[in-house]
Amino acid sequence: MRSRRAIMRTVAGLSLWVAVAGLATGCGQAGSQRPTHFQARKPLKIGYSVYDLKDPYWQSYANGIHAEAAKLGIGVVQADQQSSELAEVTTSQDLINQGISALIVSPVEPAALTAIEDDAHARKIPVIIGDVGAVGKYDAFVQSANTGGGALAARYLIGRLENRPGTKQIGVISLSPGNVSGVLRVNGFRGELAEHHDFRIVSTLSGNDEVEGGFTVAQDMLISHPDLAGIFAANDSEAEGAVQALAQQGRNGARNPIVVGFNGDAPALALIQQHQMAATVIQNPIGQGRTAVRAAIALLHGQRVAFTQPASRTIDFPVRLYVGGSPQGG
Repeated sequence: MRSRRAIMRTVAGLSLWVAVAGLATGCGQAGSQRPTHFQARKPLKIGYSVYDLKDPYWQSYANGIHAEAAKLGIGVVQADQQSSELAEVTTSQDLINQGISALIVSPVEPAALTAIEDDAHARKIPVIIGDVGAVGKYDAFVQSANTGGGALAARYLIGRLENRPGTKQIGVISLSPGNVSGVLRVNGFRGELAEHHDFRIVSTLSGNDEVEGGFTVAQDMLISHPDLAGIFAANDSEAEGAVQALAQQGRNGARNPIVVGFNGDAPALALIQQHQMAATVIQNPIGQGRTAVRAAIALLHGQRVAFTQPASRTIDFPVRLYVGGSPQGG
């Protein structure tokens, strides 16, 4: 399926602040109370608790984990959170109880994992956070360059619209409240756009990570701001919904608002090839999944992990802009 389920939040706003602040500052607790060594149980199994397998991005992430594990002759036990914070905790705990040697989690709510991290470490199991955001005593964090990707999307919109006279009105479709990756993407986009006085963000609405949500809020934006010049959606499902809203309202021609997404999902790439969507920021979920497995194995065997940000135990993956034909470097 191409849509992403809406996320129901039970953690208060403070949890979001902690998660975002922790990611931005390298999560100050990352080095505390971590085992000096881990235990590689036999047969070697990795547990993966995935955000939501209905989403193409997480399908690709899981594929990367399975592919690298198969290459190394390692078993994988997988559980689907289905966009539920409660399931994030329960599935992770269940995986730990199944005798895994390493835990990889792509969390709905990063701040909800701290007790899981403690329990895993008590059993000498390393915890690798696969994208979204990391808080607490994790052992490695694999992520896309989300802030830079948001800035890349803004630079593309600026380049496409700079010759249009007057103030260019831009709409932003954010991810569901609490999604740390979405916060970083929107912040990167806003920061870059703020450098250009003739661009103004006139609406920021959450599309709850899904096609239907993107469609609904894009409709609202187009009605409230008929002169909208562009839309940045923080994921491709929302961007696809925005494209559908444009088509329904017959917004065609040179002054049609251009849509830029984020992820590199197959449906978005097809829309770009069909000239219905302008661009998307491409991530590499398969590569990230493979890297998460390699980090887990290195930790289990006491080997060096090639962190790009050692202080926060982070491995950054570059992103690229796709405008039809071939990706462009950030």
